[in-house]
Amino acid sequence: MHFARTLKGFINIRYGLRAITGLLIRMPVHAQTYRIGGADQYPMVTRRVYVLNGKLYEVEVPYIPGSSVKGRMRSLLELSNGFKLYSTDQKIWQHTRNLSAMGVKEFANDVTNRCIIDDLFGYPAVNYKQIYDEFFKIFKEKEGESKAKEKAQKETNKVFSLLTVTRLLFSDLFPEEKYVNEIYRDKGIVSIADFLEEKSENRIDRVTAAADPRDIVRVKPEVRFEGSLTMLIFDIDKDVMNIYLDTLIKGFKLIEMTYLGGSGSRGYGRVKFRDFNVEVVKLPELKTVYSASYGNVDEFADNVKKIVEEISKHIFK
Repeated sequence: MHFARTLKGFINIRYGLRAITGLLIRMPVHAQTYRIGGADQYPMVTRRVYVLNGKLYEVEVPYIPGSSVKGRMRSLLELSNGFKLYSTDQKIWQHTRNLSAMGVKEFANDVTNRCIIDDLFGYPAVNYKQIYDEFFKIFKEKEGESKAKEKAQKETNKVFSLLTVTRLLFSDLFPEEKYVNEIYRDKGIVSIADFLEEKSENRIDRVTAAADPRDIVRVKPEVRFEGSLTMLIFDIDKDVMNIYLDTLIKGFKLIEMTYLGGSGSRGYGRVKFRDFNVEVVKLPELKTVYSASYGNVDEFADNVKKIVEEISKHIFK
């Protein structure tokens, strides 16, 4: 017995993100301890090398983890499509292709019906024996051991013929090179203060009216970030490429219509995606067969049909 899965190519998507309002993707509390006298909440920051006026400079900058974009996009897509939500520990509920949470029949249906969320965003690893054993238990109760082996193998093979690794690979987003250079030209220096603002907030006790003030540091409006993601294209994906791309674009739109990061209900995290560059690469040649730029999400959406046509022509011909 053997299984084969062929990676036919990939779509590399570079894009920009502009903060419309203050943006907070919170640094873990234990990581803030070195900022003595600092705010109660502080954004994720790192050090990154930029080319400024022809020279290399290491600059402390805020960044947006790729996991934040991926997680927010996935959760919004799950909710907008009304997918069933599962939990293995009664703590976190989400839609996931999980054998123990779903049971083998529902797991198999999720795979064979090509659940778009699990295909794109991934799911916990599962092996052949785990699926086979679960099917075997079901068939053994109904039809005895001899028939159960054959039927369990048949159903497991059907599932495994459609399983792949995670298709969407997200990168972290960092302040745009052009944006950082604009700061340098204006000031002759770039520091973390150029990207952040401090905001004071207050909670009021509903019983005593006592105030609980706190200081928040967040990414200030109009900071521009850039990042990328990659969509893997497998041999079984010819008839679903348009659904994959439409789903990804819907995810970008849902984030724009809601928020990214924390405190979204208080006005934080309004963002706009911009400057998409889409490149389709064919394997095994590693040859770029299509490349185009789109100014915003709507332009990207308007060109999905063209992108899919190019994929069919060059990758699945």
